[in-house]
Amino acid sequence: MRFSSCNVRRAKKSAFVYMPLWLVIITSFWVSPFALACDEFVSWGAPTKRAYRRAHRVYPVPAEYRRWANRYLPRLWVHPDSWQPIDFEDYLAKATLVSKEGGRTLLSRPTATQISSLSHEEQCNAYMKADEVAPVRPAPVYVQVFRDDNPSAPDDSWIFIKYNLVFDWSGLAEKISFLSRIGAYISGGELDKWHRLDVHTAAIVAVDIEGDLRLLTIAQHNTQQTYLPGVDFPPGRPPMLVAAKRSNELYLDNGESSPVSHRVVPFFDDIAYLIDPKQKPLFWAIDMTYGRNAGGNEVPLRTVFLEPHHPLADFAGLLAPPKRFFGYYIGRDGPPGYNYYAPPAYLSMTNFAAMGYWREGDVELLEQVSPYINNEKGSDWSAVVNIMRGRLADAVRQQEVASIKGNL
Repeated sequence: MRFSSCNVRRAKKSAFVYMPLWLVIITSFWVSPFALACDEFVSWGAPTKRAYRRAHRVYPVPAEYRRWANRYLPRLWVHPDSWQPIDFEDYLAKATLVSKEGGRTLLSRPTATQISSLSHEEQCNAYMKADEVAPVRPAPVYVQVFRDDNPSAPDDSWIFIKYNLVFDWSGLAEKISFLSRIGAYISGGELDKWHRLDVHTAAIVAVDIEGDLRLLTIAQHNTQQTYLPGVDFPPGRPPMLVAAKRSNELYLDNGESSPVSHRVVPFFDDIAYLIDPKQKPLFWAIDMTYGRNAGGNEVPLRTVFLEPHHPLADFAGLLAPPKRFFGYYIGRDGPPGYNYYAPPAYLSMTNFAAMGYWREGDVELLEQVSPYINNEKGSDWSAVVNIMRGRLADAVRQQEVASIKGNL
């Protein structure tokens, strides 16, 4: 499917400002009539999301899959002065569900069951607000399990285990462009408290029928990156991750002794900058990570397996207050449930992993995908997905061949 690069949309969250200055000026004179409507990305992705979960979600989760989820539960390091993970149940215990129309209180201290029983339309017209929540140890990691294609053999199924953390706040990336800084100033946003409740911090592992770890995909702002065990990190062990200071985004921790900088962009449209640092867009940012040997503290984790329709994953309203700028979404709204995490063209776990299989310096990949991104007709994400799936499939096959040779 196609959509224009200038469409307002939300994949996971935006951890830095990307509203162009011309839009700031125009919206100064006009308040959008859609300010109270359901989140644009939710409306756009909801039908595909529902269909995918009906076909691919594994629930109840078998004991064997639960063992795999605990065996490969990532280890996490966080800068001591950054945001720390919280328990979503603690947030609910303080929350009020509010109607977008007139600010009427719908529910006080709602339970997950009460919220999930609301219709899609009722959820769309509501948001939550709550006092700040203290972090907890061990921190809960919210788990869902899906069955999807092995990218190198579509007739073969892998088990995809999706882990999500929750942070009370999300800040902007450590360094942001000059234009982004101006946008933040105009909108009144705080750099360390850009929007309330960060639920889209995610890592996904794929496990084959033998229970072997096959890949890791980490959500990073509105893009993602996919890694292969035995190539990018040690095989057979939980991945070691680090949350970026202030923005909470996850990165692979390779044990560096100094903080590591990571280039980030608002959307996949600007992937050229991630691959080639010379192709810097107007709205760029840099995350900083402080891993296990660079000042980070390890956060003990525990798994929580979510039931279907749980509001943390599937709430169609906003889990925190809306903070739109003259009626427009600029990344400061509270998020919807974290299952609204990707455009329909790459909502499946396999496609999502494929879209993350890019590598710095891969000029050949840029040459292949560039004609389909931000051209005169917008962006053809289905074409990009097909290219990226082919590349991931080749890498997985090479991994399988290497594994076979190593066992001979």
